[in-house]
Amino acid sequence: MRTPGILMIVGLYCLPAVAHAQSAAGARFDGTYRFVSSAKVTQSYTARGGMSAPCPDRASGPLTIARGQAHYTSETGRELNGTVGPQGELVMRAIEPGTSRPVELQVDGRVDAAGTARARQRGAGCSYDFVWQK
Repeated sequence: MRTPGILMIVGLYCLPAVAHAQSAAGARFDGTYRFVSSAKVTQSYTARGGMSAPCPDRASGPLTIARGQAHYTSETGRELNGTVGPQGELVMRAIEPGTSRPVELQVDGRVDAAGTARARQRGAGCSYDFVWQK
């Protein structure tokens, strides 16, 4: 039976084409996106000692995308890194040691064909919606 051999040959010729198509799709999002706006999703959080405290206004540095890899620096200096999928899906994360537990930020969003990136940054207490423009 020769089917496995034929499938292997077809796979060897097709895999580079599929990989090239994926990198070409991701490259359309490449560039530097300037920070445009931020909106608080949560207005307050529970601070140490159980008291409620207001979430501060936040901005971010520019969003940089290169070959499917995304990066920005938060206003507090945390480095967020992640990926951009072929349809513009943006997923990023930062984890750093904290005083009593690790500090974790998660970001989910989307980059559209017009060059606008919208994402929600979620932390332990406060969350924000960010917008960047290419």
